[in-house]
Amino acid sequence: MSRVALGILLALAGPAAAQDAAAWRDSAYRLTVEVQRVRDSLRLDDSQIEEIARRSGLVVSATTKYRASAHEVLDRFDAARRRWFGSALPTPNGFRITLRSGDSWSFGRRTNRPQSLSISGLPDADEAFRLAPFFSNESLGDAERATQELLGEYGSLMMASAPAAIRGWLRAGLLLSFPEDSRRERAMYSLVTGVGKAQRACVQGDAAGCAHAIGIRRSGDPDAGGEYYPLVRADLLLAALEQGGEGAWTRLIAAGGTVEQGLAATAGMPADSMLLRWRDGLLALQPDHGPVDLSAAGLILGWSLLILAAGLGIARCA
Repeated sequence: MSRVALGILLALAGPAAAQDAAAWRDSAYRLTVEVQRVRDSLRLDDSQIEEIARRSGLVVSATTKYRASAHEVLDRFDAARRRWFGSALPTPNGFRITLRSGDSWSFGRRTNRPQSLSISGLPDADEAFRLAPFFSNESLGDAERATQELLGEYGSLMMASAPAAIRGWLRAGLLLSFPEDSRRERAMYSLVTGVGKAQRACVQGDAAGCAHAIGIRRSGDPDAGGEYYPLVRADLLLAALEQGGEGAWTRLIAAGGTVEQGLAATAGMPADSMLLRWRDGLLALQPDHGPVDLSAAGLILGWSLLILAAGLGIARCA
């Protein structure tokens, strides 16, 4: 088409109405919002967290990937929580623990869709404790492992309200993220392979030796020797909580005084009786074939030193 013909057509069409600048900005903004909404729906269509079940004042929620195991996680978590803490909560405002996975980033862009599994304790108020750590997909995809991770975080929340003396004595926390069988086996090996005088006396049934070796009562014997690793202290406290039953955690919080007094109040019995019962429970775990494998002691030592180092690092940062 020639320039003359184009000019004639434009003249016949008349002047085009200019779009108002404000209206143009509004249209552009609405278009941007719609585009972002479509992108979000494509990226997050299976990762919106939904409530799955409620039980005993607890609520479990999950994104698509973890919904199949949510009921089992709730059952396991509720049973373990009641075993050691009864119906106690970290605060009257409840709590929320959201384990997250899949949030990996590359060059500023999300490479995996975010997935999460959450346990809340009602009333779950705005002032409640809230944790949202990251874990691997493998950990959260297995109900047993996911429960252990939730329990580990829950134990940390509960210990925040424990007496300062108990927290200082425990050193590395309750270690609830470790499977119970593994924790108890390592505690048993620590008990029976201790070489200190008080440790050997504890194995033989001397309560005073156990009290010194576990760090709740100092022996007057200058040759009493050292103490058990931090893992053993966690095992003792959990044993006292289980022995004390409903209300054990409440008694621990209210006890005050020394660590020995707090443990006795928790278990609902004299400290010496509690120590000997705990010792008997560990000795019952000894293998019934051959001697204890002393090579395991080196593994326990290294593992326990790592736990202690982590606990001391946390304490310095607090």
